[in-house]
Amino acid sequence: MGEALDTIAGEIAEYYERGREDGRLTSGHGLLEYSRTQVLLRRYLPDAPARVLDIGGGTGRYAAWLASEGYEVILIDPVALHVSQAQARAADQPFAALVGDARSLDFADGSFDAAISLGPL
Repeated sequence: MGEALDTIAGEIAEYYERGREDGRLTSGHGLLEYSRTQVLLRRYLPDAPARVLDIGGGTGRYAAWLASEGYEVILIDPVALHVSQAQARAADQPFAALVGDARSLDFADGSFDAAISLGPL
């Protein structure tokens, strides 16, 4: 198990450690979710360039897309596997990816123009 998984209930941690999350938004209902979420983010996020905190950002699909749109993105996720997959994805569309817990953010107030937390909600 990853280093931050002790903060997640065992069953949830075991599910995410299977590594299936990376492909979830690339087929079936996931494609609709991804497309609709992009529409909503375009509508409600401030114009780029802006700083966005992607809380529980998983493997970085939204973070990479936002970076390609001109946003400065920092992704945090408690699953070390997700963070390593996000870091690999960031090679194409640069953004930062860190192991972190939404319940204890280590950023000063006002550090970001927007924060998103899609999957965890």
